[in-house]
Amino acid sequence: MTELQMLVVAGAFIVAGIAKGAIGVGLPPIAIGLMTLALPLGDALAIMTIPTLTTNVFQALYGRRFLALLRRFGTMAVAAVIGVIGMAVFIGKLGSPGTAGWLGLLLMLYALLALFAWRPVMPRAAEPWANPLAGLATGAVTGITGIAAVPFLPYMQSLQISKNELIQGLGILFVVITGALAAALVQQNVFDTANMIGGVAAIVPTFIGVWLGQKVRHAASPETFRKIFLFGMLALGLHMARGLL
Repeated sequence: MTELQMLVVAGAFIVAGIAKGAIGVGLPPIAIGLMTLALPLGDALAIMTIPTLTTNVFQALYGRRFLALLRRFGTMAVAAVIGVIGMAVFIGKLGSPGTAGWLGLLLMLYALLALFAWRPVMPRAAEPWANPLAGLATGAVTGITGIAAVPFLPYMQSLQISKNELIQGLGILFVVITGALAAALVQQNVFDTANMIGGVAAIVPTFIGVWLGQKVRHAASPETFRKIFLFGMLALGLHMARGLL
């Protein structure tokens, strides 16, 4: 890897880490999008896996509600794994930039509606059937696109849950989904020594970004955080939708 490529990778993970620390999402698509300015998509996917898993484990364990949230979202996590592995095996290749672009448009539409006109709320009583359904759908979409976003993020935002529980719950689910993605990438022989070393090296700039993003989140009120989260979802959707241009 050249010095320019290393700088691009480090910068990509600092920027993506800030989004991850602030709103709990955005690390893979932002990092991949920026890394592909200097690296092939396959290498970008492989490098992304290690820092993503590391930050998600940290996010899942950072808080006092791990076991309670694991019980609450366990069926969603299991269903998501089934969806990811099943779809990845059925299609045979992970990641589709064109499809990810359409998902980006859906995220943008949802974020705009929630910001300006519509505030969806999923009642707690519906979660026993809605959680596994959302997990299976998210897993299937992730297996096609390589990105966990729809309907996972809009669904989680609609739950009656505090900002810190939302971030920790997202971390738990992302650990499981990213683990399933990593298994699919191993099956597709994407990893090699160079991109594995790059993934380990990317952990440091990622956590620098996460630390900066957490400062923003802890300073925000619940309503301000909701708006930050939705604006982050809007920006993430815009970023993903650029593949349609």
